[in-house]
Amino acid sequence: MNTPKLLLAAAVVVLPFAASAQKVTFDEHILPLFKNQCLKCHNAEKPKADLDLSTFSATMKGGSSGLIVTGGDPDGSSLYKVVTHAAEPTMPPKSKLADKEIELIKKWIAGGVLENSGSKAIVSNRPKVDLSLTAASFGKPEGAPPMPGDLLLEPVVRTTRTSASTALATSPWAPLVALGGQKQVFLYNTDTLQLAGVFPFPEGYPHDVKFSRNGKLLLAGGGRGANKGVVAVWDIVTGERIITAGDELDVALAADISSNQKWIALGGPDRLVKIYSTATGEQLYKMKKHTDWVMAAEFNHTSTYLATGDRNGGVVVWDAEAGQEVQTFTGHRGAITSLAWRTPDLLVSASEDGSVKTWSVKEGAQVKTTAAHNSTVSVRMTVDGLMVTAGRDKTITTWDKEGNKGKTFTITNDLPVRATLSYEGKRVIATDWTGRVYVWDAADGRELTGLSLNPPTIAEQQQQVAKRITDLEADLPKLQAKLAEATATTIKAKADVEAAKDAAAKRPLNLAAEVAAKKQDEAKAAIENAESELKIAKSSVERLKLGAFYAQVWKAKADFASHKDEQKRLLAEAESAKGAIKQAEDDIKAAKKTKTTTKEEKEKLAKRIKGLEQTISENKKLASDSKSAADKMTKPLTAEEKKLQALTTDYQKLKAASTSTPVKSAKL
Repeated sequence: MNTPKLLLAAAVVVLPFAASAQKVTFDEHILPLFKNQCLKCHNAEKPKADLDLSTFSATMKGGSSGLIVTGGDPDGSSLYKVVTHAAEPTMPPKSKLADKEIELIKKWIAGGVLENSGSKAIVSNRPKVDLSLTAASFGKPEGAPPMPGDLLLEPVVRTTRTSASTALATSPWAPLVALGGQKQVFLYNTDTLQLAGVFPFPEGYPHDVKFSRNGKLLLAGGGRGANKGVVAVWDIVTGERIITAGDELDVALAADISSNQKWIALGGPDRLVKIYSTATGEQLYKMKKHTDWVMAAEFNHTSTYLATGDRNGGVVVWDAEAGQEVQTFTGHRGAITSLAWRTPDLLVSASEDGSVKTWSVKEGAQVKTTAAHNSTVSVRMTVDGLMVTAGRDKTITTWDKEGNKGKTFTITNDLPVRATLSYEGKRVIATDWTGRVYVWDAADGRELTGLSLNPPTIAEQQQQVAKRITDLEADLPKLQAKLAEATATTIKAKADVEAAKDAAAKRPLNLAAEVAAKKQDEAKAAIENAESELKIAKSSVERLKLGAFYAQVWKAKADFASHKDEQKRLLAEAESAKGAIKQAEDDIKAAKKTKTTTKEEKEKLAKRIKGLEQTISENKKLASDSKSAADKMTKPLTAEEKKLQALTTDYQKLKAASTSTPVKSAKL
């Protein structure tokens, strides 16, 4: 079947199929139909429109315009639309399939596109909300910038060692940086350098993270190599996972969300660029052009263009709405590692060849080349046009709005992986191949500490903070004693200067007084720093206490949602079985009216009626068992809900009583 712009739900969940006796499978029912009606044009040797229907895996892969089925949603599946002649091009083109055949395809899709009787159903999981905006949003939003509310602070995974991460990005408007760790994304406050939230990513390892242009959403693309690739989007304030796009057979290496929040783009080892709708979760386009892995993807400010870069040095600019190629830029001699838009027309690309190039989409040409490093690994840009690059020469370099070189920061541990700037350009953040995270003050070059790709658990943090408070409280009297001693020395030195009778005698005494005064200032600064750190530590006690309690709330909420979904599934299974019973009863009535003339026809009809009666019996049991299991869950679910409400109430009380406030440390 020739297919139009085919659509697929972006994410899937696997559920048991509803009525076992009524399973419609690809192997038993759909493939024979395809052999009779479709394989002349859509076979492995000559797949028209790149669509091969000769195997289950090829059918699920779809054609040149995308995938053709949405599990559990016939009306949203292009395959069903074209065979019912509800969409162009109608298939078969000169006729229409028999109603029974169309119904069979519908049941197959509605039942979760089963491959065989032992398969599990694939059911679409559409987004919870429509994220799309009426227009592109890339300017500073009104009011305070989006900041985390109640978020999980307990790491999902705590490992003995960290690993390198390419997932690093900062919010365009808020003091936030996102770091991709193992099965999670960490959100840190770039002012306090404290952990602000943990976003679980159970699909695997995040390879790319981005903030939406208004700073309200966080996106992560990743998965497991040669196994799974997805893009997840969370609400920064609530921590809720809003949408999951893609169901790739390999990891998503590059991802982004458009400024109008209508589209999500992803790319990876299959060399394809795919665009998904945030409104429906469906794949809109699948673009072919790249000759190697797609390593970078970035929408421009106005959502008119999407730029993608590959491991072979190719850069392609696409029309974001139509999915059509606009420009292809060649010139890099190494893999493209990252992309950034300086303006809606000017694209900046970083390559392993050591250069950072600027391209004009309108002119279709390169307008500038910067030899940033001997081997560049990344480029990032703030909304104000400040730029930072990282290279395998173990340096991180900042650049001003005019492209002039600024400060250079040196990686001391291993080769850098990625670097970025905080939203206002005050801090430089980078990661290296051992998983270490560096933070520098952009103005004076001081290295700060605090960020980790493998932060300790809340319990471990509480132990560390308690020890720190004990140590600081023990040190303060000693520091105060040193200050008293230094103050006494300073007073005596000044008195000696006053008592001196001539300039010659005053000269060494003045020097001694200066040294004493300096020691006094150092002692004061040490006390101030210790008191500041003690204040931070005590504030952390409250913050961690809240975090530990919220972890209980979060788990209770997740468990309740999971169990509620299971009850819904069981009820849907029971309803589906009832539907199968009614269908079988109708089929029996119709069969009994069938006229037979031969013994063979009578035996065949009797066998069919017996099979339908068996179907009714099996589905009655299934409906009863599923309904009974769902009913048994009602009481525990009610108890779970009450427990969740109580935990939530207690958390809000604890939060209201807490005096915890973020504290900036000038000396970290």
